[in-house]
Formats: sequence, structure tokens, C-alpha cells
Amino acid sequence: MSRYVGFGKQSAIDTPSAPTSFLDAVRFDVSLEKPVIRRRTIAGRWVSDYAPGKAVARGEVEFYLNPKSLGAPLLMTLGNISTGQPDPTNAPNVYEHTFTPLEVGGQPPSYTVELGADGIARRIVGAIGESMAIEVAPGEYATATLTILGVKEEQAAPSTPSFPQLRDWTSHDAQVQVGGTPAELQALSLEINNNPSAEHHVIGSRYLTRHELGELEVSGSMDIRFLDRSHLDRFLQDQETSLTITFTGPEIEAGYSYQLVISLPRIVYDSWSAEVSSSEMVVQSIEFVAVKPQGDDVVRILLRNDEEGY
Repeated sequence: MSRYVGFGKQSAIDTPSAPTSFLDAVRFDVSLEKPVIRRRTIAGRWVSDYAPGKAVARGEVEFYLNPKSLGAPLLMTLGNISTGQPDPTNAPNVYEHTFTPLEVGGQPPSYTVELGADGIARRIVGAIGESMAIEVAPGEYATATLTILGVKEEQAAPSTPSFPQLRDWTSHDAQVQVGGTPAELQALSLEINNNPSAEHHVIGSRYLTRHELGELEVSGSMDIRFLDRSHLDRFLQDQETSLTITFTGPEIEAGYSYQLVISLPRIVYDSWSAEVSSSEMVVQSIEFVAVKPQGDDVVRILLRNDEEGY
């Protein structure tokens, strides 16, 4: 019996949708929180009665980065998408999806997240991406952890998942540029956090009726061999730089390959350290935070694949 995670885009926050894409996840841990309302009186020490309380579903899904199944998690987290074709005449099956963060007051699209395990299916309705973290290490598959925030959980009949046959991206498929210059990283992590509220319940419903996004935080860390002072000086002088992470896969057609490009036009180093121990290689550990870009430049994630839309 299959274990899987499925995603179905909803028409409204409270309207479930059958999954249309699936992840062969590494793990998932999602649960419904619904503490009861306790009634106490002066008549005794016991809880004398109870009523159903506010409900919210949340948890994590960890998975490998795959060019064909990454679209739904990205849209759940960032909220905006535009899709185009770079060369519709010569490459009619190539699509480029550009994901960007929502502004204040924006309402992210809601998804049904179906969790299948050993013949049992659970559906988390009205889910968005609370946060998404990407980890890359040498000689490893690149992984992502999607933290979801949902409205409620419902029963469902198990689906028959169809997983992408395309190979997941590894660290060998990645190139990193800092300030427009190739960088040799030993570790990289990046997190996009929407900080949504799980407390905006209204009178008349025990479930969230909409999602309220909080402050957007885009931050991360990277380990780089200490070969010169460039990163240290950038930190000491409070200088900005940029970060671009590119994953490239096999060709789709007409010279266009599967690709993921994460562009942060403005980052600033939050901390810098480099431990020196015996004759070990000196590695500088840098934490950074993204700042809102200026003008037409934006934080964006471009996903190129052969999927027509999300």
C-alpha cells in the first residue's frame, strides 16, 4: 500500500479538492489541533462540561527537490505565480513558472493536502505554506521541508499516486553565485517564512475562515572555505550582496533544461564566524537575511519544466 503526499488546489478555503500532483516524501508529520473548551464552576474541582474548541491543522512534509513536483509547494508558500513559454515555436512543451511573495493583505491559494499511509488517507483542507526550508550539502540530494497550516482535517478514500519519474536534484546539479561570482559552498540552507496567524478565528466558526500572513522572513546560512577576506570585509562593512542558486536537470527539448533558479537580489550578512582548529580546513559560517529589493527587481523563484500550469 502506497505512502504519499498529494496536493489539490482549492477554489475556496473550505472546499476540498482531490489531489492532482503527488510527492514521494521523505517523511510527514501533520496533525489536527483542537483542544476542547473546558467548563468549570464553583460547584466542584472537576471540569463539569466541555464543547468543541478552535481547530487548526499544522505540521511538516519533507521531500527531495524534483523538477516536476515542486510547483505546488512553491505556490502554497509564495502565493504569486506567472507562467510563460520561452520559445513556444521550437519548444512547445517548455514552461517557465515564476513564483513571487504576496504583498500585505494578499490571500494565498489554499490546497488540500492528502496524506496516505498503509491504506488510510487523511485530507488537510485549506492548507497554505507556513514556511519552506531548502537544504543542500555536498554529495546529498537537495531536500525541502514544507510546514503547512490548514483549516481542518477530513476523511478520504486513498488515492493511487503517480510519482514523477524524473531524477531528484542533488548538490552536483547546483551552482551558487554570491554577488554575481561563483562560490564554492560546503553547505547551504534557505528558509522562507510567512509567519501566518493560527489565531484569527471569528465568532460563528471553530475553523479559520481566511489566512492572515505575517511578516515575511527570508533567511539562511552558508559555509564557505576561508580563502580570502571578501566575505569577512563585507560583514564588517555592512555591505549588501546578492545570492542566486541554480539547479539544472536534463534537457526537456530544444536545448531547454529542467531548472530551478532562486534569486535574492539583496542580502546582508547577519553573522560571521570561522573556527580554527589544529590543521583542519578553515570554514567560514555565514548567516544572512534577505532585504526587500528596489525598483523592478524582486525576490523570485523560477521553475522551468514541462508542466503547463499550477
